[in-house]
Amino acid sequence: MPTRGHGGNVAFLSHKHLVEMATETELKLLVCADIDAAAQVEAQLLPQLSQQVEPRQMALINRYFDTPDKKLRAMDMGFRVRGRDGHFQQTLKTAGVEAGGLHSRPEYNIELADQHPDLTLFDAQIWPAGVSVGQLQEEIKPLFTTHFLRRAYDLKLSENEQVELVIDKGQVATEDHQQPLYEVELELQAGEPRILYELGLKLIDVLPVRLGILSKAARGYMLLGGDQLQPRGLPDFLPLDESGTVEDAFCKAMHYGLSHWQYHEQCYFDTQKPKALGGVRTGIQMVCQAISLYLPLLQCDQLLNLQTRLIALLNDWYWVETLLGIKELRSRKGPFRKRLGKSEDLLSYLRGRHEGLVLQNKPDELILNKQNVRLQLELALMTLDKPWRNVGQGWQSPVMEHARGWLAQGWFNISQSMPRRKKLNAQNYLANEPLLKQTLFNGLFLAGLFSQDHRDQFRAPWLDILDGIEELRILSLLKAELEVADVEDKQELHGWIKDKFSHLLAVMEQSRKVALKLEPYWK
Repeated sequence: MPTRGHGGNVAFLSHKHLVEMATETELKLLVCADIDAAAQVEAQLLPQLSQQVEPRQMALINRYFDTPDKKLRAMDMGFRVRGRDGHFQQTLKTAGVEAGGLHSRPEYNIELADQHPDLTLFDAQIWPAGVSVGQLQEEIKPLFTTHFLRRAYDLKLSENEQVELVIDKGQVATEDHQQPLYEVELELQAGEPRILYELGLKLIDVLPVRLGILSKAARGYMLLGGDQLQPRGLPDFLPLDESGTVEDAFCKAMHYGLSHWQYHEQCYFDTQKPKALGGVRTGIQMVCQAISLYLPLLQCDQLLNLQTRLIALLNDWYWVETLLGIKELRSRKGPFRKRLGKSEDLLSYLRGRHEGLVLQNKPDELILNKQNVRLQLELALMTLDKPWRNVGQGWQSPVMEHARGWLAQGWFNISQSMPRRKKLNAQNYLANEPLLKQTLFNGLFLAGLFSQDHRDQFRAPWLDILDGIEELRILSLLKAELEVADVEDKQELHGWIKDKFSHLLAVMEQSRKVALKLEPYWK
């Protein structure tokens, strides 16, 4: 794997400038406390690694450029000029990949005589077809900067393994706003990516850190636009190759689940939105269900251990369901506001319940908990180590050979739990929610192998039923809260809840009858 500054680099001459191409592979960790990270690393981590390293310290000034309409950003490119001690280098980073918290991205570096950028110095082959580099050069302007003090350590972990550990502390800034920056980057110089996770696992015992999902450039663009991460839903399905193996499908599900989990952790720190906490919980559930689905073919003790820990972690997040229910009851745009908005004492009570849940359960501390970060790193490392290869051959099976059987078994279980001829009440639906969620997760993992038309038609009414169950749970929560809340119109509200239950159940029963008549898409 070619890496920056080492023998793997590919170099070519363009316009009499030396261009270095490298694939940057790094693990980014955000420092979550105002501590001297360098002192902790030098006092605790380096002795563990038997490293006697002379650190390098430098002040780096980076200006990021783009056109006014963000043409480079639209091409998933980042462009900067870095200045250090009177020397300048321009860097263009092109589209990369992220999996399990590991970021891998090609980059091209050119030394400059001064701080003025020149896109025409890069080889024409790195640009998408039809791009006018000359036009881009005329339009680019500086948009934001990152200024930070960097302390760097070159760690030679073995004959063939080397990592650069850097600690960056400073700020991301636009003309009008700035944001603190404090992070540790572990960049692969030689060896396999797994060593970054192994080093990360040692680092979390030394520093209060969590996984970082945003590059410095991404943070700058967000600051420039006044943007924040927003909670997002799950896709309808994960795209899969019909010729792919069980291992391929499993790793894709794991990477997506971890990404969803980590994205919403960052989203919560940025916005404090309860929906972001729901995204954290959903990500954990998704990873847990992926292991449950594929475990029969990927049988190994390590997977079983990780699943046990995931289930324990989910117990720490059970309260989020109540929090989101209360949020929906209080929402100005929700389906309950028209009636509940008339009861100020109830809304005041619910506000207090919301604040109490957050204070009691401390989501910030749950996210920053060392065991939470450790579990994420170990799950990601597991997808690299692939321990199931040591205990059997099931991982090599084509996923298509098993997908139909897995899907059929899941929907058979649903049909048995929610039989067509039985009229279901609210408790029946609520009791079946975990099974329905697991089965729909399995569909998300596997539906990409099948025709879109039948797949989407089959899943739609079941997803509607799941939405109905969510509304039933919120109404049940309101009913329970009314038992202890001191509100004047309690009796009237109980009558309103009863009517809502009746109407909602009628709609859900109709959806279920439609759903049970549909031909499965995997046949």
